[in-house]
Amino acid sequence: MRHLLGCLLCACLIFATPATASTDSTFLAARNAYSHNRITQFEKLAGEVPARYPLHLYLDYWRLKIESAPPEELARFADEHKDSPLSVKAYHDLARYYGKNEDWDHFSQVAGKLPRKDTELTCYALRARLAHQDQTAVGEGLSIWLTAQDLPSSCDPLFTTLATDGFLSDELRLARLRLTLETGNLGIARQLIQDLDKGSQVAIARLVQASKAPDAVLERTVDSKIEREVAYYALGRMARNDPEQAAALWKTKQADFSLPDWRYGWGVIAVTAARQLNPDAVTWFLDAGDQLSEVQNIWKARTMLRAGRWPDVYRSILDMPVDIQDELAWRYWKARALKAMHKEASANPIFARLSNETHYYGLLAGEELPSSLESQPADYHPSLREIRQVKAMPGIKRALLLHKLDLNFNATEEWNWALRDADDHRLLAAAEIARQSRWYDRAIRTAEKTKTIHNMDLRYLTPYRDLAETYARENDLDPALVYGLIRQESRFVDHARSSAGARGLMQIMPATARWIARHMGLSRRTHSKYAEPNVNIKLGTYYLRQLLTRFDGSAVLATAGYNAGPGRSRKWQADRPLEGAIYVESIPIPETREYVKKVLANAMYYSQRLGVPGGTLKERLGVIPAHPSTLTPDQDDDTDAPD
Repeated sequence: MRHLLGCLLCACLIFATPATASTDSTFLAARNAYSHNRITQFEKLAGEVPARYPLHLYLDYWRLKIESAPPEELARFADEHKDSPLSVKAYHDLARYYGKNEDWDHFSQVAGKLPRKDTELTCYALRARLAHQDQTAVGEGLSIWLTAQDLPSSCDPLFTTLATDGFLSDELRLARLRLTLETGNLGIARQLIQDLDKGSQVAIARLVQASKAPDAVLERTVDSKIEREVAYYALGRMARNDPEQAAALWKTKQADFSLPDWRYGWGVIAVTAARQLNPDAVTWFLDAGDQLSEVQNIWKARTMLRAGRWPDVYRSILDMPVDIQDELAWRYWKARALKAMHKEASANPIFARLSNETHYYGLLAGEELPSSLESQPADYHPSLREIRQVKAMPGIKRALLLHKLDLNFNATEEWNWALRDADDHRLLAAAEIARQSRWYDRAIRTAEKTKTIHNMDLRYLTPYRDLAETYARENDLDPALVYGLIRQESRFVDHARSSAGARGLMQIMPATARWIARHMGLSRRTHSKYAEPNVNIKLGTYYLRQLLTRFDGSAVLATAGYNAGPGRSRKWQADRPLEGAIYVESIPIPETREYVKKVLANAMYYSQRLGVPGGTLKERLGVIPAHPSTLTPDQDDDTDAPD
């Protein structure tokens, strides 16, 4: 009897697998038909998918979209599937429908069920509150107005109401004009100018001229507040090409501007020069005084860091908005500035709080304390019972199936929604499930969310270990640095592809792959497989070694060069040696600045994970030498190494 039951079980497994695979294929075909608007084909295929199939609710949702279902059906679907992110999409569709129809009572009921609102729905919500005479919505509406970004059409009636009621003044329009010109959003700037000066084309013409011939605009007399803002824009354009010329011209304009406006102009020149790492930015920031914008204050702090002017670093941070001061970077540099000014009693509590956090600044802060902290507490390993409980969650089941079908956007949505309120135990159980499913990026990101108990093995996974360690040895590389780079580049997704075209675990660009293959003497056939893990790591580690050799072993310069190109990495060196952490903090490209921090912090944690001596993070960052005054051919930025 036991033998018979075993045979029946085996038979069920044998015959169930093809049936499941067939249903998966039918579902994918239906999805493809829906995405290409082949409605008849979609309906036929959807009808062949059993109602018990875990992803059947997607077919139901797509049907609602096809049929432009009435609000009642959307609401019913959303209420029945609250364990799926599709419920949020249905509620969002409903809220947008009611908002467009200005049905504010129904809108408020539906919007209240959404975990968060995007800007479109936020503007609808503020209109609903104003319709119900809630005057507290006025301030929130004006906060949305003050942005350099384009806003959805749902915000236009909100701003019309605010203007009609006298809240949206010309001064606020000028404030937004300044923001848009600071960021180069000329489309909104033109519209704002037209609203401020209806029928006049003079200011628009000057704005166009400011992009092409800024010096000509600045030589004119400023006759209005609009022209003043256009002059600042022209000043920034001139400073981008020649900050010294812009500074010389601005000195002659003091009589044309009030003192605060003239100082703001120095801030425009200074922030432009600071982004170019021009040391004269120090002087120009001092000329600007302390009435700087948020962006100007941030770049003033970076400029003063490079100049070693710690009191000015400290004052710049204090002048930032409170929410910016609370960012990790500025908490750390505020403490460093206090320490440099011999105020350790004020600095150490900041370092101590940061050192309890798992990130780049947490590591640096711990190294600043009088005594080093003990090693990380033991990892928590989820039990089989915890893993089974999480695996049984419908949302997790759908996420894993979607991942298996390579529908990773939907898979990630389901995963995140299922775990939105999970405690640390469930998060680590889910991370282990993702690891077992080779869904490495999700395993890492889930493990990173824990607050009190952690598992560093899951945060710092080591897939492809044989390949990584073999090629690290061949190129005399620290395997922790190799892993730190791969983790940041791809989160171990071997088919990862960036919008720029970089591919594979180490995200290699096609031109870079050709350059490496040529220098390694590899065949075209091998080079053509550069996205495959074996070839990708082989090429990536070789290239990393070349960068380290070029930069005399500096992990900072090599890592920055890997992300932004070796020419830029060299260009960002100062005219004197710089502490590595200060060099990193002043990298002008935000993506590269964060990239270098994360790769080197990763390498520190991987050193512990792999049992490889790694020293301190400060030692890894090292001291960045001064930019060489005379570049030899092999150092020159114009070598054939790809940027």
